[in-house]
Amino acid sequence: MFLRLSLRWTCLFLITLATLATAPAFAEDFGKYREFTLGSTVASVLELTGSRPSELRTLHEKPSVLQELVWRPRYSPGRALPDVDPVHEMVFSFSDDLLYSINVYYDRARTAGLSHDDLILALKGVYGVPLASAKRHERLARFAPSDASLPIATWEQGDMVVALSWSDYRAGYVLVVMSQARASAARLATATAVELDEREAPAREEARRKKDADDQKAAEERARETNRGAFRP
Repeated sequence: MFLRLSLRWTCLFLITLATLATAPAFAEDFGKYREFTLGSTVASVLELTGSRPSELRTLHEKPSVLQELVWRPRYSPGRALPDVDPVHEMVFSFSDDLLYSINVYYDRARTAGLSHDDLILALKGVYGVPLASAKRHERLARFAPSDASLPIATWEQGDMVVALSWSDYRAGYVLVVMSQARASAARLATATAVELDEREAPAREEARRKKDADDQKAAEERARETNRGAFRP
């Protein structure tokens, strides 16, 4: 029992140490996770992560350009991380070239045995005291990721919100750092983009069919010219 508790608190200490190594001041940089800051450009996040532009996924191009980058720091070339670092995956969401959301998925093995209170205690050193229970659950319901099934804690300062949840799908903890205004605008842009896609689908299909027919006709013309000159009865 004593050994189990010792391991548990040792792991907590390491997580806290890894987090606080780049911890922002509460008021100055609340919308931040480690070296990543909300409002950063796509180019700056690509540079910080060492990712290639080809790894960036464009979800929609209008009415806003919505993009997403999935990054696994442990497997990033040229980036040395201590074995105790608990981050497994980070998902960066951009709207019109600005970072508005960071989803941090923690590694199951490196958070094994930790309770919800352990993680809240570690995150207090970065974001301060979480919201009271009633307001916490209201905020988590709005801003937790779709695969989060158990809300745990929320921090809020101005437009910025930080939410800790447990994901049954991933069997692990997930932390979201988000700009509420930009996230709401991105959700509205997504809904509009889906509506535009549905409205423009018939025209796109017709254009595709016309292009296929034109390409086929051009190919047949090229074959005709080639074969007509070479044909001998």
